[in-house]
Formats: sequence, C-alpha cells, structure tokens
Amino acid sequence: MRRQAAAVAAVAAVAATAVAVALPSPQPAAAAGEKTLAWTAVHRTGSPPEHPKEGDTWSVYADLQGPSGEPAGDGSAVCTVVLLRYEGVVAQCRYVLRGNDGTLVLESMENRFGRGPYRADAAVVGGTGAYAGAKGEVRLTIDDRRTLYRVQLR
Repeated sequence: MRRQAAAVAAVAAVAATAVAVALPSPQPAAAAGEKTLAWTAVHRTGSPPEHPKEGDTWSVYADLQGPSGEPAGDGSAVCTVVLLRYEGVVAQCRYVLRGNDGTLVLESMENRFGRGPYRADAAVVGGTGAYAGAKGEVRLTIDDRRTLYRVQLR
C-alpha cells in the first residue's frame, strides 16, 4: 500500500512538473534581440498653436541626447489636431529620430489635455541603418522644452 501511494505521488509530481513547464510563465522573458533606448529631445524650434482648432498642424525640431546627456543625433515631430475638446486637444503625431547609427520613425495619437507634461505611447513603424525594419513601442513624456523617449525595440 505504501509502495502504491509512493508511486502515485511520484507520478503526480512528474505530471505537475510537466504542466508547470508547459504553461507560459506570468512574466515573459526578454526575447533575443530586444533593445531599450533612452533618449531626450531638447526642443530648439516649434510649439503647438496657442488657440488650436481642428486641422492645425505644428512641428518641433530638437537635439537628441543619450542617457548621460551626450549628443545622440536630432529629431523632429509633426502633429495635427484631430479633435478639439474643452480640456485640450487630441493630436496625431509622427516623430523622426535620427540617432548616431540610424533613424527611427514613430506614430502616436495623443491627448494633450491641461498644461502637461503629457504622456503618450507611440508605435515604432520603421527605421534605417541599425534600426532597419524596427518594430516596438515607445513611452513619451512631453513638456514645453523637451520630450523623453523610452524606446523598446523588438
């Protein structure tokens, strides 16, 4: 009887291990080839219109800096107001970031409500050089004088 109980327990342990190995983990492991970039764009020109209306467009040109403040390239943004609301605007934006080893192109739809800073997510829609064929997501934090980019490439 004890031998049978031990055998059943052993089979149960093997089955539980097999199920645990087969189930996806709750925290996915970082895939090979993933890369994170942290850039700050210091705005040199441009700003949104003071009294925007639907269809208004603005652009920004900026110097890119790396995580330690080192020069990392330049960038631009072009945004168009697609919806005017009492608390602010919804804007569709395209960002082009020219880093030292390639260019990334980003697209976003942003709520620019209140005074900011504004936070938005953007999609990486392509790139050149070291970023050719890039895909991923970007977390943006935007204020009057700078934009922070946390880029997660896949």
